[in-house]
Amino acid sequence: MKTASLMALFMALTAVFSYAFQPKPQADAQARANTPLEQLFPSAFGGWRLDPAASALIRPAFERARQFQMYDQVLERTYMDDAGHRIMLSVAYGRQQSVGLQMHRPEVCYKAGGFKVSNIEPGTLGLLGRTLPVTRLFASLEGRPEPITYWRLLGNEVVADEASFKLRQLTPGAMGGIPDGLLVRISSLDDDPPRAYKLQTDFAQAMAQALTPAQRQRVLGW
Repeated sequence: MKTASLMALFMALTAVFSYAFQPKPQADAQARANTPLEQLFPSAFGGWRLDPAASALIRPAFERARQFQMYDQVLERTYMDDAGHRIMLSVAYGRQQSVGLQMHRPEVCYKAGGFKVSNIEPGTLGLLGRTLPVTRLFASLEGRPEPITYWRLLGNEVVADEASFKLRQLTPGAMGGIPDGLLVRISSLDDDPPRAYKLQTDFAQAMAQALTPAQRQRVLGW
């Protein structure tokens, strides 16, 4: 009986210490919320550099969401390479991705902005020997053809399809609370989508190479 009691006490203490020292999802989320997006994305890498003069190219797709405080942080940049190619990078971070308050997917934002949206399809980016699931689509407005590549994270995990995203939102308890979210959008002005997606892939590869391991975990879900 004494042995059984000691074993029970040992198991209880083990459970308590395991819980006490395991990573806390909410603490991790708070750390992510406190990190400015500007610190995650370098201003120059692999032949790409910021092009402040082209900031007007970025469609203010997040403006409506800003008004309703859907995002806690937004980063919008235009990069240019030595050949004059331009890539637009738009990133949105939301501290709580509940069912009623979540990131707007680009196909929704662009359509609301008057764009015709077509060819929405899943894809992948091969980055540093790993595969990143993404979504691609083509948005067009008169005089502005824009192929888009984007991915979304809940916490530190990339969630590729909408069904999985909704499921994770509906089961916050398993994640230690309502998850935070990050949306990374890469786009360019080009009427040739295959060519644009190739350029966007090259851009993403150069960016992934320049990120630190901690930044890759945050931006790519690694």
